[in-house]
Amino acid sequence: MIEQHYGELQLPLALHHHLEKLLSCYSIPEQAIRLAINYRSSDYYQTKRGIHPVEIQLKKSDERWRIVFIASFSFIDTHDKSVDVELYFHLINHWCYQLDSDGRCDLLHPSVIDLLHSWITAFLRHIQQQQRFDDISLTVLR
Repeated sequence: MIEQHYGELQLPLALHHHLEKLLSCYSIPEQAIRLAINYRSSDYYQTKRGIHPVEIQLKKSDERWRIVFIASFSFIDTHDKSVDVELYFHLINHWCYQLDSDGRCDLLHPSVIDLLHSWITAFLRHIQQQQRFDDISLTVLR
């Protein structure tokens, strides 16, 4: 149901299983071609501390879903009223953006692949601790 390979990049099996299980819980219209899955912890919006919100967007291609991007958001400054992108992995086009770096970089660079896998490992730990994200939602974008 969800593509696991993105060129030379392979999605970790645990994330792949999590997303497939999550999608199976929803009744997704046949004509849907783009989805957004949002993970939020309401505490973060109140205290500006803790687990950061995450969005994963998927696009349907030949009856399979492909992850377009995975993004993490944060309050960049404690005075900010809204969150902004802090880390963005664009799996289809193989680039990454990190707020504290100099723009985009190649997602297929070994150190960036390590960053992606480390981030996914931490993300999955938050998923397994079910109290961490108190709002997980799926939205059909088109």
